[in-house]
Amino acid sequence: MKGYSKKVLVGVSFASLMLGSFQGNILAEDTKGEQVSYRNVLKMEPVGVQLPAQELAHSSKVLENKSFEKRLQLADLSQRPPEVKKESKQLAAAKTYTIAELNQLSNQQLVDVLVTINWEQITGLFQFNKDSLAFYQNDSRMQAIIDKLKQQGQAYTKDDSKGIETLVEVLRSGFYLGFYNEELSKLNERSYHDKCLPALKTIANNPNFNLGTLEQNRVVSSYGKLIGNASSDVETVTSAAKIFKQYNDNFSTLVDNLSAGNAIYDIMQGVDYDIQSYLYDTNKAPKDTMWYQKIDSYINELSRFALMGTVTAKNGWLINNGIYYTGRLGTFHSTETKGLQVVTDAMKIYPYLGEQYFVAAEQITTNYDGKDANGNVVNLDQIREDGKKKYLPKTYTFDDGAIVLKAGDKVTEEKVKRLYWAAKEVKAQFHRTVESDQPLEKGNPDDVLTMVIYNSPAEYQFNRQLYGYETNNGGIYIEGTGTFFTYERTPQESIYSLEELFRHEFTHYLQGRYEVPGLWGQGKFYENERLSWFEEGNAEFFAGATRTDNVVPRKSMIGGLSSNPAERYTAERTLYAKYGTWDFYNYSFALQSYMYNKRYDMFDKIHDFIRKNDVTAYDAYRSALSKDANLNKEYQDYMQMLIDNREKYNVPLVSDDYLATHAPKPVSDIAAEITAEANLNNVSVKKNKSQFFNTFTLQGTYTGGAAKGEYEDWKTMTQNVNDTLKRLSAKEWTGYKTVTAYFVNYRVNASGQFEYDVVFHGINTEEGAVNKAPVAIINGPYSGNVNEAISFKSDGSKDEDGKIASYKWEFGDGTVSSEQNPTHVYTKEGTYTAKLTVTDDKGTATSATTSVTVQKKEDNSVEQEPNNSFKTANKLQLNQLLRASLGNGDTSDYFEINIETAKNLQINVTKENNIGVNWVLYSEADLNNYVTYAQPQGNKLVGSYYTYPGKYYFHVYQYGGGSGNYTVEVK
Repeated sequence: MKGYSKKVLVGVSFASLMLGSFQGNILAEDTKGEQVSYRNVLKMEPVGVQLPAQELAHSSKVLENKSFEKRLQLADLSQRPPEVKKESKQLAAAKTYTIAELNQLSNQQLVDVLVTINWEQITGLFQFNKDSLAFYQNDSRMQAIIDKLKQQGQAYTKDDSKGIETLVEVLRSGFYLGFYNEELSKLNERSYHDKCLPALKTIANNPNFNLGTLEQNRVVSSYGKLIGNASSDVETVTSAAKIFKQYNDNFSTLVDNLSAGNAIYDIMQGVDYDIQSYLYDTNKAPKDTMWYQKIDSYINELSRFALMGTVTAKNGWLINNGIYYTGRLGTFHSTETKGLQVVTDAMKIYPYLGEQYFVAAEQITTNYDGKDANGNVVNLDQIREDGKKKYLPKTYTFDDGAIVLKAGDKVTEEKVKRLYWAAKEVKAQFHRTVESDQPLEKGNPDDVLTMVIYNSPAEYQFNRQLYGYETNNGGIYIEGTGTFFTYERTPQESIYSLEELFRHEFTHYLQGRYEVPGLWGQGKFYENERLSWFEEGNAEFFAGATRTDNVVPRKSMIGGLSSNPAERYTAERTLYAKYGTWDFYNYSFALQSYMYNKRYDMFDKIHDFIRKNDVTAYDAYRSALSKDANLNKEYQDYMQMLIDNREKYNVPLVSDDYLATHAPKPVSDIAAEITAEANLNNVSVKKNKSQFFNTFTLQGTYTGGAAKGEYEDWKTMTQNVNDTLKRLSAKEWTGYKTVTAYFVNYRVNASGQFEYDVVFHGINTEEGAVNKAPVAIINGPYSGNVNEAISFKSDGSKDEDGKIASYKWEFGDGTVSSEQNPTHVYTKEGTYTAKLTVTDDKGTATSATTSVTVQKKEDNSVEQEPNNSFKTANKLQLNQLLRASLGNGDTSDYFEINIETAKNLQINVTKENNIGVNWVLYSEADLNNYVTYAQPQGNKLVGSYYTYPGKYYFHVYQYGGGSGNYTVEVK
């Protein structure tokens, strides 16, 4: 997708970037920022409305075109707490108000209404039009709202927020519009923003300004949001510190309170945005600002968030933000190195390549010239590369390298294959409609499409660190690099499957490559969001592409249309829809589905104007369509038909036929049969290689009957190609069920007949006659104790052209097992040879062997002091429990491990007194950089590392106070 902070997943919500509470990551032009010496300085768009964050986002112009380092400086890479389930306290009947209606009220009438309604009852907030311009140009009206906010700031209680949330949202809407629109530029001046300071201080001085009830948490959240859109001073920031302290002091009880967490985040984000914006606008250094050495209490509480120590699913977001914001604001502390020291400590406390480690390393790189508090250089590039190897270890290539997919180790090969074939279905239907398959510009980055797919939503969070793009979304496409980022998800984690999301996003790739000239965000077509309705609706539409039945309406999209006709978009509203609401995806989809099925001439004309870059003609045609009453009536009728028949539709996904094993067949035979069935001339065939299979692309010319006009001929050709595919699928060779087809380049020959170039694509099994042997991975060597179970693993064993049918383990002591991953107990000590044999579904077998060392179990041992350095390290025996302790001045224990044969070490440290300890492992070849680190599991710190013969040092260190015992066992 391409987007002005836009593009969402399979069309449901609009992007979290532009108006999300993730600081709306559409960045302003970085002209001043390039000249500023303070690397922390940014200029991002202010926060608008918060919308669902599960869906696809799109990058801003800055994110499209800036380097990774510049994105780190500019983008808001904070992390929201878990989404708060909406709880709406209705203070009055759910009447809705337009901005035009509010304009008719006197100032007193206006504020009296605002404090009795929810802000969501106001339609048109954060949207610029003549009504919002008139509303916000009125200074007396704005002052009346600010005065009312101050009055309510004195009056609110723990059980009644007195409409503060609504008053704040109305003010924020004005400041937001002032940021973007010259007509309201006075609202973007700090002097205007400062008018809100008395109201903010009154809110903070109310004795109910605490975290507690939902109403209190809403007030605190609004306090933070208004600071972000308006301004702060020393008093408002130190008042916010009291909220942080309350959260820190009562963390065990507040951690489960999602609205409290949201309030904490809104304060962190709001204060940081205001201070960073001030630095940007004034070009001042921190020491020259009002906050310098005056907000220590605020930064101290952020530091407490940063150094909490133990990371859980509930507090990870808080620790990350603590590190992030302490690093950014640390130079305002009276101890100027405060921020650097905190992020340096964070790198010691948290595991290498964990989220917290990355955030700390980024802060040191971005804000402290790449050196930690001890003067050590932090190599962020190397850390990122190591992170990519860990979180995206798999790389798959298709179509001779034109498509590259990088994936986590839990993204299945089956899923990867399905995505490839889904792309072919979408591509075929897209080219049929656009009637061209030639890139508009050659040599762009999207000549190679790269897809990055993480294992889960949790691991997707690392995309901030590995590539520098925000993750408060379901995925994001960066046209400037031709790369798409998303993650595998379960039904519990998302209402959309990965394939459904992928189809939507792949359409945006096709739009950028074949239809919309230039890179996203550049050129007149992207001014005033001319294409928002088209690109998003188009992506939702083509996500319904099928192999043989054209493009069908998706059941999931129909479900997004209102059952109340009065609430549905008109054609005019759809054609001019912009980001700011999420449901325009549904209505834009419906309008384009209507055009495709009922008025193809209309649909084709819009595509032609865009592809030809004819903005003037596009504007005129869109204007004419918006005024067409008959079009609107038919559009409304079409939506009603979809709703009435919703249960008859489904969500198109690729069939299992693509994954089946197809018999070998020469490509020449395939080409001959397709040529005959499709009645083609001038046929050429190209073969492509992919990682799992090979494919063919056949192109030829079809000559039809007497031309009846472009649109009638297109319909005829569509039916013709679909029928050809169905006839091919009925043949004996099942590979025809993988074939897709499209046609392009309509023309009429000298005989008055219509012609098209037709392209078929499908599986190529020409080389399938030779079975590839399976791969046996035995994962040894193994070791253990007499009379104790040893686990054997066949992980990594595979059969590239089929599947493994059986496993056979021979343990070297006369016993065997047919399990895939068995356990075995040896009764005598010694060295054994284990053998694994895997056999594929065609009967071909492959074997692998490894050694198994079995020894008698020795008694437990106890550490001997001193062992506080590499030189004084205790020798640590494998497979033997060792007891040790830390505290009372003893903060480090070193142990020497001697490895005689290569093996995978399993390390387990158990904290008996819940003391703050961690461990790392060094190789004697490099005592300055550890090779692995601990992963917390309850009161245990575990890890593994594949070692080679030589000496290793195991370092256990304390990072918290107190003293206590622990045990170590290395197997």
